[in-house]
Amino acid sequence: MANEIRPLSAAELTEFLAEEHLAVITTNAPDGFPHSTPVWYMAEPDGAMGVVAFDDTVKVRNLRRDPKAAVLIASEKPPYRWVLYRGVTEVTTEGADEYARRVSERYLGVQGAREYLDSLGAHPPFVIIRLRDPRITSMADPADS
Repeated sequence: MANEIRPLSAAELTEFLAEEHLAVITTNAPDGFPHSTPVWYMAEPDGAMGVVAFDDTVKVRNLRRDPKAAVLIASEKPPYRWVLYRGVTEVTTEGADEYARRVSERYLGVQGAREYLDSLGAHPPFVIIRLRDPRITSMADPADS
């Protein structure tokens, strides 16, 4: 039936995640309130969701205390779509500089990523935040049915 809310199909989800949307990661703050931060993401071939961050940030400190998180990715223009990843994270420094380069290239291209990373100069170490085996909820624009 046209104009029904429905989840994204597997093909639509793959296509959507390949686009360069801004995502929002939400972690649990010590005071019990959610802490949300815009991030760049990379969907991984094994189904995990990856985010790169600086090590000494509120979101990383929150995740080291409570590893549960959600990552919401939404389209900014029609057709409106979104996907929500919820799960338990792992935070690692292993391979994080290379991961930061790959994520930056995904959003900025090779030259733009090089310039962006060079502009950071001496920066805190990067970490990779991965949601492994996440629960995934999605929505396709009813007008796009």
